[in-house]
Amino acid sequence: MSLPDRDADQQIDRVWHIERSGIEPVPPTQRSASLSGLFWVWFAGNLAILTVVLGAVAMSFGLSLLQGIAVALLAPLAYAGIGLFAIPGARTGVPTLTLSRATFGTYGNVLPSLISWINLVGWETVVLLTATYALEGAITAAFGIPASNLAALGSLVVVTFSAFSVALLGHATIVRIQTVASYLFGALTLLVFALALPKVHLALLLRTPGAPFFSAFLPALSIAVAGGALSWVNTAADYTRYLSRTVRGSGVVWATTLGSLIPTFALLVLGVLLSAGRPGLATAANPIAAIGGILPAWMAVPYLLTAAGGMVTGDIMDVYSSGLSLMAAGVPLRRTRTILVDAALSITASVYILLVSHNFLSAYVAFLTLLAAVLAPWAAVFGVDAVRHLRRDYRLDELYRGAQSAYGKLRLPAFAAWLVGTLVALLTSSVPPLLEGPLALGILQGSNLGLFLGFLVSLALYLLLSRGD
Repeated sequence: MSLPDRDADQQIDRVWHIERSGIEPVPPTQRSASLSGLFWVWFAGNLAILTVVLGAVAMSFGLSLLQGIAVALLAPLAYAGIGLFAIPGARTGVPTLTLSRATFGTYGNVLPSLISWINLVGWETVVLLTATYALEGAITAAFGIPASNLAALGSLVVVTFSAFSVALLGHATIVRIQTVASYLFGALTLLVFALALPKVHLALLLRTPGAPFFSAFLPALSIAVAGGALSWVNTAADYTRYLSRTVRGSGVVWATTLGSLIPTFALLVLGVLLSAGRPGLATAANPIAAIGGILPAWMAVPYLLTAAGGMVTGDIMDVYSSGLSLMAAGVPLRRTRTILVDAALSITASVYILLVSHNFLSAYVAFLTLLAAVLAPWAAVFGVDAVRHLRRDYRLDELYRGAQSAYGKLRLPAFAAWLVGTLVALLTSSVPPLLEGPLALGILQGSNLGLFLGFLVSLALYLLLSRGD
């Protein structure tokens, strides 16, 4: 298969029109996106109110106020890694999992691409459900009607259409919607923050002593990173391929990092502050309702709409990137068709959980967490190549030549390093009720440190095996 041809004079990415580009390189003449647009894409994508729960989970390890604030600051700094992964997108005009072919080989990249797709479709479903519950709550609060299956299904239709229609239209529309959503839902989230602050038990927070670094602070930090930056590693370049090739890499890193860091830091801090006196916040079956219960009654509807909107903006990015991952796996579908496939799967799973098996959701989230044990080592290997390609260009033609590619069918050093790191991550991870790794002991138990151990093993092994590359 050769590099797809594209008429450089045809505009392939316009607001309110369906994006015509797939995973082929975006021509230089079509790259009109800006760093400010990139900033707002990531800002809106990280406005999920559930991040507050991550802050509360971190504090459940017994951290002091100072340690909790440190977690809230350090965890979002990991988005600098996403910014680094995003630079090749601006250099090549190619999405993340297609660039991954240069690392793993044409056939070797099929499995990582499929896992990336499954992971994104899974999180699409979880986010859709969370947004559905929030919107249903807003409807019942606004109109005084009781919760029902009909209200739940109606809410599901609204949030599904909101997320999937924007993702279907593509990059230019995503940038426009995310920019508007950043101002709207950012302001409302700031209002939620201000109204929640008087409910903070500051004296109790200040009396809490510090917790041990290795057994408490580090596991808490690992959970915050895993729930934030790590969940985006397979999407970074998808939102920079319409940037001009002349954009500085440092600008890409700053726009991505700051756009993600600001809302994530604020929401984590809110979770840290609200945790005192509310130990159930970290384990609440309905965290949206638990947070809403702290606010004044008149804020119920605006808050629930803010929660739903912040989840939808993140889901838009999941849907868009999942289609690109499926195409990178070699599935012969247009980008628009992949969106329809995702919609069918997500809606089916959501309806099943809403109407049939409410208890299935916790196991479903555990399965997606398990997939992170596979993606973290992939990120280590891909990251090494991404850094190397800052000094030498990707051979774009070879990314699309299939078995004849100069990158080969299977790049064994990369694939072996990925598999070994994945095995280490699985052995040292505790993901109940699906997996209890036999080596998930001590500080590895009840944290996400196993994911990072797998990451480090893959990183070290790939650097060793690929020294001659």
